[in-house]
Amino acid sequence: MEGKVDNTILIDDSEIDLFIQRRFLEVYAFTNNITAYKSAQEAIEALQQPDARVPDIIFLDLNMPNIDGFGFLQNFDSFAPAVREHCKIVVLTSSNNKKDKDEALKYSNVVHYITKPFKQSDIDDLKEVLSQKPG
Repeated sequence: MEGKVDNTILIDDSEIDLFIQRRFLEVYAFTNNITAYKSAQEAIEALQQPDARVPDIIFLDLNMPNIDGFGFLQNFDSFAPAVREHCKIVVLTSSNNKKDKDEALKYSNVVHYITKPFKQSDIDDLKEVLSQKPG
């Protein structure tokens, strides 16, 4: 992957995790713009707006109240083609359950699965994955 990702969204119900993830992405100069949402519902509503800024990458937690990460992924399939065709999703979760990983990777927009805590090697691996994915 050359350079930075332009727009990134973080979806996590933990304010502490959102803070850590934001700082981590800033320190490693991964992205130009970061928008954070504390719930999948908040992110779904924002991305369904006609004037929504389409992210390049979404970092998605799986374990959240109300609508979890899998609920977000199911909703994502009904988003506008401009969003679905452009956006890549990285699951960033505390779950190291193989079943969760296998299920998440079934979704075509999910390009990578990272178990918290975020590490520099995760960013390096993600850059490698992104450089191999068209779009």
